[in-house]
Amino acid sequence: MRKNIALTALLLVFIFSMATVANAAVLSSEYIREARAYTTVNSQGTVNVSFRIIGTNIMDVLGAKTIIVQEQAPGSSQWTAVATYNFSSYPSMLRNNTSVHSSSVSYSGAKSGYSYRAKVYFYAEKGGYETLEYIAD
Repeated sequence: MRKNIALTALLLVFIFSMATVANAAVLSSEYIREARAYTTVNSQGTVNVSFRIIGTNIMDVLGAKTIIVQEQAPGSSQWTAVATYNFSSYPSMLRNNTSVHSSSVSYSGAKSGYSYRAKVYFYAEKGGYETLEYIAD
């Protein structure tokens, strides 16, 4: 009986320690403290995508490497890419030697009645690097 209790206790300790490790990995980030993006559509048919990223320290490189604007037709469940912005064409999407960076891009051509969102691929680098996908509705 004592052997079963000890074995059960050991098993519970093992299970709870694994859960703690798993949560720590999900909740912590070595490079990105916070990242947010917002999408707005104005009456002239322009989709504005703004983002802000905060690093855990002063990063060598911080920002967004890629932003993909997607549209959804009325009544559809599918999202279709209509524009892609890369840091190589839009250098203001990344900044060097900073802990906070904000920027935006604009897509002209939004259709009335359609929904729009953006996939933002955040990036932080200091020795190693981290990427994070964020969908801004």
